[in-house]
Amino acid sequence: MAARFRIPDPPRLPGPAAVVVACVLPAVAFALAAGIPAIFERIPFTPFFLAVALAAWAGGFVPGLLSVAVSVGLGWAFLAGSKTAALAEGARLSAVVFCPFGIVVAAVGAAAREGFRERKRTAETLRRSEARERARAEEFEALMRAVPAVVLIARDPEARELTGSRTATELLRLPPGENPSMTSGQPPRHYRILHGGRELPPLELPTQRAARGETVDDIEVELEFDDGTRRRLLGNAHPLFDELGRPRGGISAFVDVTKLANAVRARDDFLAIASHELKTPLTALQLHVETLVRRRGEGGAAVERAGEAIRRQVARLAALVNTLLDVSRLNESRLQLRLEPVDLAAVVHEVAGRFAAEAEHVGSPIHVEGEGPIPGLWDRLRVEQVVTNLLSNAVKYGDGKPISVRVAGGPRTASLVVADQGIGIASEEQERIFERFERGGAAQGYGGLGIGLWIARELVAAHGGSIEVESAAGAGAVFHVELPLERAAPPPA
Repeated sequence: MAARFRIPDPPRLPGPAAVVVACVLPAVAFALAAGIPAIFERIPFTPFFLAVALAAWAGGFVPGLLSVAVSVGLGWAFLAGSKTAALAEGARLSAVVFCPFGIVVAAVGAAAREGFRERKRTAETLRRSEARERARAEEFEALMRAVPAVVLIARDPEARELTGSRTATELLRLPPGENPSMTSGQPPRHYRILHGGRELPPLELPTQRAARGETVDDIEVELEFDDGTRRRLLGNAHPLFDELGRPRGGISAFVDVTKLANAVRARDDFLAIASHELKTPLTALQLHVETLVRRRGEGGAAVERAGEAIRRQVARLAALVNTLLDVSRLNESRLQLRLEPVDLAAVVHEVAGRFAAEAEHVGSPIHVEGEGPIPGLWDRLRVEQVVTNLLSNAVKYGDGKPISVRVAGGPRTASLVVADQGIGIASEEQERIFERFERGGAAQGYGGLGIGLWIARELVAAHGGSIEVESAAGAGAVFHVELPLERAAPPPA
């Protein structure tokens, strides 16, 4: 198919160039007419009309007028020099008649020039506007993919059609691009939205309220999915208005505060437990001190027993304070290891010896398998703390049954296994028990701060090792610790 003919856009000539063109074109027309007089004597001013039109097209109305003036002179000269007497005698009249028609042609050419230039400017403006709109659309899409918040945009007052951020579709468990609106023809059915324990009707949802012109600030809602999972969201919703001030939609943004709410709850639980754990030895310490004061003059076994009880309670308080300090150091990454040659087997036997009396008392004797030495480059105090925390849990939750400890060395790592036959840990809780202030459901009736396993995990990780648990509810628990034999000292925090 042949290419479609298109009139070229007029050139953008500077003033001097336009003047030159206005003078040259009539000269070219004169040369053309003089070269073929047999043709152009019949239509004498035709090439000059073309010259005027081109001059106005190229330079505008003023160069077109200049071209008319030059064409009048050259056209008169062409006719005056004609061998045809009638043409020569009418040259002056023809030139006079050409003048107004030439001005009209110049005006038409200049108008056409401006029309084309305006069309070009309009097309360029439209192109730039479309480019800006495409850029804004790309920026909007990138923002909706990148923003780590639930963002919903309604483009109609009923919020029937919502555009959601990637975080929104992932949190709401929807395929990308699916409409999450509860007021659409096919609303999602796999979750409910609650506020204050009550399910919100579709028209009372924050985005729908904003789309009708209402501002909703600092509202907390809860998503309840069919599988029982719950997520807490906190956010705002604001309306969008058209040029007449009428609501045309709304936008809402929410952040997932589920983890924050759980952390606050865990913190409150921890503070309550810590207060209780600290109060118990303080109360006992106060009673023993009062006993010691009353019997300070008696001496003998009673005073000795009170003094020993005070020593035990002070040691217990010191251990609690050190544990809280460890939490602070680990939170702020201020814990530094002091690496030195350590025999892991010796550490395990020593810690097991400390627990021997307590374990025998509750009916959970500790049996250690593995002889030393198992040398490695570790922080002795922190390795001892890991073993202590694991054995403390085994004795506490061992249900009065024997506890086994196995320690072994390999070419690159050393392993420690602590196994009890107690209450066990449900499978869904085995990750959670290694978090701060968390305990398994079966352990809620026992004392403790809920940070022993978290500290153990952090200390093992600081050495470059790993800790895992194998367990089931009511079937005991087996903790596996792997420690590399050598590890470079970490840089100061």
